[in-house]
Amino acid sequence: MKDIANVVHIGELIAVSKVFHLNPYQMITLIEEDQMEVFESKEAFLEKYGNKETYEELDDWCELNNGKIFTKPK
Repeated sequence: MKDIANVVHIGELIAVSKVFHLNPYQMITLIEEDQMEVFESKEAFLEKYGNKETYEELDDWCELNNGKIFTKPK
């Protein structure tokens, strides 16, 4: 992903890093290397992964109250 600063705010990284047990630097590195995804909306997430009870293809995911979803694929 390019231009991470235009998509992700540092406060979002700090909040989500606690869920994934990573620090913000690690999160940025994973996002840059496409090992972590950021979806601007739940609709974009559902378009890619569908609406399921569990997501076997993801190690973990987190939805923020502003609608952004962070995912870490397996």
